[in-house]
Amino acid sequence: MKKITWVLLIATLILSCFCSQAVFAAQRDVTVNIPTFDVTLNGLKIDNSTNQYPLIVYKNITYFPMTYYDSRFLGLESQWDKNTGLTIVKTGANWEYYKYPSPVKNAGSYTAQIAPFQVTVNGRKIDNSNEEYPLLVFRGVTYFPLTWRFAVDEFGWEYSFDQNNGLVINADSGLVAVGLTLPVATLSNGAIGALTMAGDYLYYQGSQGKIYQAPVSDTSAARPIYQLPIDGYTEDWIVFASLQNVNGKAYLKYHTGGATMGSDHLIWLKEDGTSEKIDSGYFARKEYDNYTIRVDQWVPPFPNNLQVKKTGEKSYQTVGNPDYLYGWIIRPDQSGSPSDDLCLIGEDIYLLGYLRSDNQQSTTGIYRVNINTNATERVCETPASGFKIVDDIIYFVDLNNYLYQVPIQGGAAVRLTDVAVGEYEVLNGKIYYTSPARDNELFILGRDDSINPGGQVKNLEIQEGNLVATFHKEGKSPYKMLIINKDGNVIYKTTENVLLARLENDKVVFIKED
Repeated sequence: MKKITWVLLIATLILSCFCSQAVFAAQRDVTVNIPTFDVTLNGLKIDNSTNQYPLIVYKNITYFPMTYYDSRFLGLESQWDKNTGLTIVKTGANWEYYKYPSPVKNAGSYTAQIAPFQVTVNGRKIDNSNEEYPLLVFRGVTYFPLTWRFAVDEFGWEYSFDQNNGLVINADSGLVAVGLTLPVATLSNGAIGALTMAGDYLYYQGSQGKIYQAPVSDTSAARPIYQLPIDGYTEDWIVFASLQNVNGKAYLKYHTGGATMGSDHLIWLKEDGTSEKIDSGYFARKEYDNYTIRVDQWVPPFPNNLQVKKTGEKSYQTVGNPDYLYGWIIRPDQSGSPSDDLCLIGEDIYLLGYLRSDNQQSTTGIYRVNINTNATERVCETPASGFKIVDDIIYFVDLNNYLYQVPIQGGAAVRLTDVAVGEYEVLNGKIYYTSPARDNELFILGRDDSINPGGQVKNLEIQEGNLVATFHKEGKSPYKMLIINKDGNVIYKTTENVLLARLENDKVVFIKED
């Protein structure tokens, strides 16, 4: 009797599981149709007939494919994680449209499935099982319902539908984004090779020490324009190099020889593919409309090392007080390191200086040197190791990296932070900074909350009146780049790992890192 009971129980359980699975499968499968009405997105009429991932209709609602390029076309990014499911965020910029062509013309209707995984939209979790218009999976791609709730309330799009025009959605944010990949070399120390963007071209270090120039509009048309030399110690060890955008020009800099007897080389990479050697030696240098400022930084450091050359002239003239050592950070133990901080305002050069004297103890400070009179004035008594000038205010860090400010005309400095800072930038009176004591996250002075919690800053730069912040890919935040406007608002964010970003004329071009 017991044996019969157990057999009946097991049979009942098996039948129950089978029925439950059948019901669950029936609930997952839904019928979808290809739209018969027009669909216009960002002014572009979408052709669904030969699209591998066409728009579909379910329960009279149009669904959009969240492919890599389709989502970015509407200013969104989707990220999949096996533990947290699908995350969808509004980025603030639109990519160009990319069609996934299909060799076979689409039929009128198909079967799709209700997405079984967790979905998060702009930080809010969606219970897809209880949604009237749930997310679907069709041809292995998640499809998103273009309802008013999501299109307008969540993403802020302009949305309309009528019999004449069909579905019209304008998701144009005004900012265009372009994400590119380049075969940038990985160096012997594991670092990424040199890379910059200037004008309409990208410049990058490829394999075997070749420097390439590639049009932003077509990176496949890259061409080699410069060959880095070997370092002189081995036959296959290429010198380490850097690439910079300086006033819209691409400059290559590299070092040859030993630390003392060697030399830095500065090369101008021209748009026509030719190059010109600009300088060599150990130096800091900046170009302005009327002058080029140069500081000699040979080792050991020597005074009377500040030079000026008028535009069009060939020779430099020494300026400043000959007793001062310029462009160096000299510490109390007399160890030193060179400084690149130079700024020309009118006829005055601002830079770090140090007075070597046997009669008095000196410290490194910020000095103002007049080109015409050679007058050398210290801006404030507080020692400094680096500075920026923004809106007639000098922001600087002392030898312990605490941040200060002082009026450009000079006076008593005011300490701004109670922690040592790493990188910092000033935009519209707001001071953005990182601190090793705060995991190198991004903060605004006066606020305790991180702008991008979990994101460790890689680089800060002011571009086109906006702050461009990139973050290390190892950080815990999903966002690897933020663009913040002068009002402190994030106008673009991306989950892409970014090597380099340039913002010009409402277009952000960035190079993706694997």
